[in-house]
Amino acid sequence: MFAAKRKIRGYARLSGHGLRHPYLTLATRVALGGVFIFAGVLKLPNLSTFVWEVEQYHILPSSLATAYGYVLPGLEIALGTLLLLGLLLRLSASVSILVIISFSIAKCLALIRGLDIEVCSCFGPAVPLLVPYSLALDFVLLALAFQILFHREDFLALGSWLSRKGAELGD
Repeated sequence: MFAAKRKIRGYARLSGHGLRHPYLTLATRVALGGVFIFAGVLKLPNLSTFVWEVEQYHILPSSLATAYGYVLPGLEIALGTLLLLGLLLRLSASVSILVIISFSIAKCLALIRGLDIEVCSCFGPAVPLLVPYSLALDFVLLALAFQILFHREDFLALGSWLSRKGAELGD
Protein backbone atom coordinates (compact mmCIF):
# COMPACT_ATOMS: atom_id res chain seq x y z
CA MET A 1 0.00 0.00 0.00
CA PHE A 2 2.73 2.47 1.03
CA ALA A 3 4.88 1.48 -1.92
CA ALA A 4 1.99 2.24 -4.28
CA LYS A 5 1.53 5.69 -2.71
CA ARG A 6 5.26 6.40 -3.02
CA LYS A 7 5.16 5.31 -6.66
CA ILE A 8 2.19 7.61 -7.40
CA ARG A 9 3.93 10.54 -5.67
CA GLY A 10 7.03 9.82 -7.73
CA TYR A 11 5.04 9.91 -10.97
CA ALA A 12 3.34 13.14 -9.90
CA ARG A 13 6.71 14.70 -9.12
CA LEU A 14 8.12 13.58 -12.48
CA SER A 15 5.13 14.91 -14.41
CA GLY A 16 5.39 18.22 -12.56
CA HIS A 17 9.03 18.49 -13.56
CA GLY A 18 8.12 17.51 -17.11
CA LEU A 19 5.63 20.36 -17.35
CA ARG A 20 8.38 22.78 -16.38
CA HIS A 21 10.91 21.40 -18.86
CA PRO A 22 12.43 24.19 -20.97
CA TYR A 23 12.03 22.26 -24.24
CA LEU A 24 8.32 21.79 -23.52
CA THR A 25 7.90 25.51 -23.03
CA LEU A 26 9.80 26.21 -26.22
CA ALA A 27 7.56 23.74 -28.07
CA THR A 28 4.40 25.34 -26.62
CA ARG A 29 5.64 28.79 -27.60
CA VAL A 30 6.32 27.61 -31.15
CA ALA A 31 2.98 25.78 -31.40
CA LEU A 32 0.82 28.57 -29.95
CA GLY A 33 2.73 31.31 -31.72
CA GLY A 34 2.57 29.43 -35.01
CA VAL A 35 -1.18 28.87 -34.72
CA PHE A 36 -1.77 32.56 -33.95
CA ILE A 37 0.37 33.75 -36.87
CA PHE A 38 -1.22 31.20 -39.23
CA ALA A 39 -4.75 32.20 -38.16
CA GLY A 40 -4.07 35.93 -38.37
CA VAL A 41 -2.42 35.77 -41.78
CA LEU A 42 -5.22 33.64 -43.26
CA LYS A 43 -7.88 36.14 -42.09
CA LEU A 44 -6.22 39.21 -43.62
CA PRO A 45 -7.16 38.68 -47.31
CA ASN A 46 -10.87 38.29 -46.41
CA LEU A 47 -11.11 40.76 -43.55
CA SER A 48 -14.57 42.07 -44.37
CA THR A 49 -15.91 38.51 -44.54
CA PHE A 50 -14.32 37.75 -41.17
CA VAL A 51 -15.89 40.87 -39.65
CA TRP A 52 -19.29 39.77 -40.98
CA GLU A 53 -18.77 36.31 -39.44
CA VAL A 54 -17.90 37.85 -36.05
CA GLU A 55 -21.14 39.85 -36.22
CA GLN A 56 -23.13 36.65 -36.83
CA TYR A 57 -22.46 35.54 -33.23
CA HIS A 58 -24.65 38.43 -32.00
CA ILE A 59 -22.66 38.83 -28.79
CA LEU A 60 -21.20 42.31 -29.21
CA PRO A 61 -22.91 45.43 -30.51
CA SER A 62 -22.24 45.88 -34.21
CA SER A 63 -19.59 48.57 -33.76
CA LEU A 64 -17.65 46.50 -31.21
CA ALA A 65 -17.98 43.35 -33.31
CA THR A 66 -16.63 45.27 -36.29
CA ALA A 67 -13.69 46.61 -34.25
CA TYR A 68 -12.98 43.13 -32.84
CA GLY A 69 -13.04 41.63 -36.33
CA TYR A 70 -10.62 44.20 -37.74
CA VAL A 71 -8.23 44.16 -34.76
CA LEU A 72 -8.09 40.41 -34.13
CA PRO A 73 -5.94 39.29 -37.10
CA GLY A 74 -3.25 41.87 -36.31
CA LEU A 75 -3.39 40.99 -32.63
CA GLU A 76 -3.02 37.30 -33.44
CA ILE A 77 0.02 37.98 -35.62
CA ALA A 78 1.58 40.21 -32.95
CA LEU A 79 0.96 37.67 -30.17
CA GLY A 80 2.34 34.86 -32.30
CA THR A 81 5.46 36.85 -33.10
CA LEU A 82 6.04 37.75 -29.44
CA LEU A 83 5.59 34.12 -28.40
CA LEU A 84 7.95 32.80 -31.08
CA LEU A 85 10.63 35.34 -30.27
CA GLY A 86 10.19 34.96 -26.53
CA LEU A 87 9.48 38.64 -25.92
CA LEU A 88 7.13 39.77 -23.14
CA LEU A 89 6.21 36.14 -22.52
CA ARG A 90 4.04 36.67 -19.43
CA LEU A 91 2.10 39.49 -21.09
CA SER A 92 1.71 37.71 -24.44
CA ALA A 93 0.61 34.49 -22.72
CA SER A 94 -1.89 36.42 -20.58
CA VAL A 95 -3.38 38.23 -23.57
CA SER A 96 -3.43 34.92 -25.48
CA ILE A 97 -5.46 33.39 -22.66
CA LEU A 98 -7.99 36.23 -22.82
CA VAL A 99 -8.27 35.97 -26.61
CA ILE A 100 -8.74 32.19 -26.51
CA ILE A 101 -11.35 32.53 -23.75
CA SER A 102 -13.23 35.03 -25.92
CA PHE A 103 -13.23 32.48 -28.76
CA SER A 104 -14.50 29.75 -26.44
CA ILE A 105 -17.25 31.89 -24.96
CA ALA A 106 -18.47 32.93 -28.42
CA LYS A 107 -18.61 29.35 -29.65
CA CYS A 108 -20.28 28.04 -26.49
CA LEU A 109 -22.92 30.78 -26.67
CA ALA A 110 -23.50 30.03 -30.34
CA LEU A 111 -24.03 26.35 -29.54
CA ILE A 112 -26.27 27.07 -26.54
CA ARG A 113 -28.40 29.57 -28.47
CA GLY A 114 -28.64 27.27 -31.47
CA LEU A 115 -27.20 29.81 -33.90
CA ASP A 116 -26.75 28.57 -37.44
CA ILE A 117 -22.93 28.66 -37.23
CA GLU A 118 -21.55 25.29 -38.21
CA VAL A 119 -18.09 26.30 -39.35
CA CYS A 120 -15.71 28.47 -37.37
CA SER A 121 -13.79 31.15 -39.22
CA CYS A 122 -10.75 30.67 -36.97
CA PHE A 123 -8.43 30.24 -39.93
CA GLY A 124 -10.43 32.18 -42.47
CA PRO A 125 -11.92 30.34 -45.43
CA ALA A 126 -8.70 28.36 -45.99
CA VAL A 127 -9.28 25.89 -43.14
CA PRO A 128 -12.97 25.45 -42.33
CA LEU A 129 -13.32 23.88 -38.88
CA LEU A 130 -16.56 22.62 -37.41
CA VAL A 131 -17.38 24.54 -34.22
CA PRO A 132 -17.05 21.53 -31.85
CA TYR A 133 -13.58 20.73 -33.23
CA SER A 134 -12.63 24.37 -33.06
CA LEU A 135 -13.78 24.49 -29.43
CA ALA A 136 -11.60 21.45 -28.64
CA LEU A 137 -8.66 23.22 -30.31
CA ASP A 138 -9.34 26.28 -28.13
CA PHE A 139 -8.97 24.19 -24.98
CA VAL A 140 -5.67 22.77 -26.22
CA LEU A 141 -4.43 26.28 -27.05
CA LEU A 142 -5.58 27.47 -23.64
CA ALA A 143 -3.51 24.73 -21.98
CA LEU A 144 -0.47 25.78 -24.04
CA ALA A 145 -0.91 29.43 -23.04
CA PHE A 146 -1.21 28.53 -19.35
CA GLN A 147 1.94 26.40 -19.56
CA ILE A 148 3.83 29.39 -20.96
CA LEU A 149 2.38 31.71 -18.34
CA PHE A 150 3.30 29.52 -15.36
CA HIS A 151 6.72 28.37 -16.57
CA ARG A 152 9.43 30.43 -14.87
CA GLU A 153 12.36 30.02 -17.24
CA ASP A 154 12.81 31.78 -20.57
CA PHE A 155 14.66 29.11 -22.54
CA LEU A 156 15.80 30.42 -25.94
CA ALA A 157 13.76 33.57 -25.37
CA LEU A 158 14.96 36.81 -26.88
CA GLY A 159 13.47 38.78 -23.98
CA SER A 160 15.67 37.16 -21.32
CA TRP A 161 18.73 37.49 -23.55
CA LEU A 162 18.03 41.21 -24.06
CA SER A 163 17.57 41.65 -20.31
CA ARG A 164 20.93 40.01 -19.59
CA LYS A 165 22.68 42.11 -22.24
CA GLY A 166 21.08 45.27 -20.83
CA ALA A 167 22.25 44.35 -17.33
CA GLU A 168 25.77 43.70 -18.62
CA LEU A 169 25.85 47.12 -20.32
CA GLY A 170 24.54 48.76 -17.16
CA ASP A 171 27.41 47.32 -15.08
